[in-house]
Order: sequence, then structure tokens, then C-alpha cells
Amino acid sequence: MIIDIYAHVCPAEFIEDLEARYPTKEAAGLGKRRLLFDADARLRFMDANGIDVQVLVLVRPPVWIGMPRDVMYPLLRCAHESVAKMVAQHPDRFVGVAVAPRVDDQILDEVRYAWRELGLTGVQVFTNIEGAPIDTAEMWPLYEEAAGVDQPIWIHPQHNPYAYPWLTESLLDRSLAWPFDTAVAVARLAYSGVLDRYPNLNFVTHHLGGMVPHFGARLEAFDEEIAEFAQAGLNTASGVSLSRPIGDYLRGFYADTAINYGPGALECGTRFFGLDHVAFGTDFPMGTDGGTRWTGQILTAITEAVPDQAQRQQILGDTAAALLGL
Repeated sequence: MIIDIYAHVCPAEFIEDLEARYPTKEAAGLGKRRLLFDADARLRFMDANGIDVQVLVLVRPPVWIGMPRDVMYPLLRCAHESVAKMVAQHPDRFVGVAVAPRVDDQILDEVRYAWRELGLTGVQVFTNIEGAPIDTAEMWPLYEEAAGVDQPIWIHPQHNPYAYPWLTESLLDRSLAWPFDTAVAVARLAYSGVLDRYPNLNFVTHHLGGMVPHFGARLEAFDEEIAEFAQAGLNTASGVSLSRPIGDYLRGFYADTAINYGPGALECGTRFFGLDHVAFGTDFPMGTDGGTRWTGQILTAITEAVPDQAQRQQILGDTAAALLGL
């Protein structure tokens, strides 16, 4: 079985509701990418590429930035119900994921509704909460809830409103700033102590964990420097006392393969996280050729980086199947 653990979706009902309630430049192009909402076309693509199951994660996080809560609440309900409808029509092919751009009591109730009443799995959060870190106090009730019912959390990069405005030039905000923001989010979660408090909580990172596998050793090296820097008054340590070395926490995250054609990067990621924490993920249907090219590039990279068939199958399906209970 081949499972795409990080494919994007945007049902037509949600696009229409978003355009009516909170139109933005980010939202404007969603209706032009057919594979986001056309389930039949999506299934034909999956069949042509040997993909058995897609995990459907709502697309384009920047649409939520600045959105008032009274607008966000009904849009979340529409997003969850429209994704659940797509899953219900093809339950053997799709797994739907909830989304929580922010966390408050009403949004937490909405996520519970998505899990209990709609049958969605897990929840998507963002690498920063409109500039606040992913471990901000607002987010902890969601982490507690997810840990209590064994629901995984998908982390997607988010635009940082406090980043340099020129990062948007040449799409550097998405190509480079997003992997950086992912790495910072993973490190913040590790240092926050959330994984000590909720050791069974699982996070799925996008783009192979961003910079983490490439700079994990640097994080480990600087972890040894924190006390010395603190004595010199040169840093603002969190004050959380971790029970294990930082590298142990970093390697506990799951990472997808959405790195385009990058067999070298994929090899780095599998060596860092381990095969049982790397899962096939494509970012479908983002990218060129109407969103179809990246999937082929990633499949080719996996074949080149992982020549052993059993190890390849671990990435292509076994990791995700174990995590999702499929």
C-alpha cells in the first residue's frame, strides 16, 4: 500500500464560503487549481501513480492570517464538513485532517466535532500563530486534547507576519522561509517540554522536517552551550528542564518526503529521523503542471535514495499505516 501522508485539498464548498466571508489574494487562486476540489480527477491521478490513499490536509495556511474569530468559526465548520464529505464518498481512498489556525474553547470544540462526529483524523496546526511561537500557551489545550485521544498533529509552515517583507520576492518566503520556520517550530516544541508532558503525542512535519535533519547536529551542539550562554547573560533560555538530550526529541517527529527531486536530502532525512519516522508525502497538487509534477519527482527521489525494496515500502506506506492505524 502507498499512502500519501501530506496531500492538500480545498473542497469547492469551502472555496465558495471563503470567497464570501473573507476574500484575500491568497484565496483568489484556489478555484483555479482543479485537483484541489475535483475528487474524480484526483482519484484518476492517484490510480495512474499507484497511490492507494491520500491524507487530505487543507491547503494554503496564509488565508487564515488576520481573520477575525467570528469569521473563522463558521469557515472551520465548512472546511471540516466539506472535507468529511469528500472522505465519506471515498472512505477507502481518503483520510481527512481537521485544522486549527488558532486555539480557543470554541475552536477546540470544533476540532472535537471534526473527530467525533465527522470522523476526521488529527489536526493541522501552523509553525507560528500569527507571529507567536507554536508552543505559546494558547496551543497547549489542543496538545493535551490530541494526546488524550491519540490524534496526530500535522505541522504546516505559515507566513510569519514579522518576517522581512522582501522574503516574498521570488517566492523565497515559501521555498526557504517555510523550511526554516518548520525547523524553529520543531525545536520550540522540543524545548517547551510538551513531549515530556505528553510523550505519546505525534507530530507530522512537512518538507522532511525543514532544516532539522540538515542542522540537527548543530542543534545538539548548541544544546550543550545553553548553560554557558545563560551564565554569561547572552541568551533567553526557556527554563524548561528536559529529561533527555534534545536530539532524542527531534528524532521523535515524523517527516514527510515533500522535497521535490532531492535524493540527497531524502537520504539525509532518513538517516536523521529513521525509516520508521519518514513517510511518503507529496504536497499534491501544488507546483507546476497543474500540481502533478512534484509527485513523480518525489517517487523518483525515493527510488534513487532508497534502493532496498523493504525500506522503500516502509517510507511509501508502512510508516503512515502504523501512525494512522490503517
